[in-house]
Amino acid sequence: MILVFGGAYQGKKEFVATKFGYSLEDMYQCTEKDEIDFSKPVITDLGSYVLGAIRRGENPLNFVLSNKAKFKDKIIVITDVGSGIVPISKEQRLFRDNIGKITQILSRESTEVYRLFCGIGEKLK
Repeated sequence: MILVFGGAYQGKKEFVATKFGYSLEDMYQCTEKDEIDFSKPVITDLGSYVLGAIRRGENPLNFVLSNKAKFKDKIIVITDVGSGIVPISKEQRLFRDNIGKITQILSRESTEVYRLFCGIGEKLK
């Protein structure tokens, strides 16, 4: 697994396309309303899935833990939401907490981890 994370609009998908040779058609864009399609080699915007799971009353952390094998050969792109002000709403705090925990799990399991800032990728692992 390869994990690519960074703030919103930092060029994560473009980085994956350039660094690893994938097109946008190779990338599955998660939404709040659906399950993850593991048939694509790149899964982007995992945070949208997480927010949708919270809104459906599901536990996104349990989903990631029980599907680690499906993530194993993928490139995962996730937005870092840990910097900044702690949200007031309970839903947004749950979202932020879950993203942090999921990113930690995925980074431990990944063979490579990249952080994107201003379109520049920094290899952390």
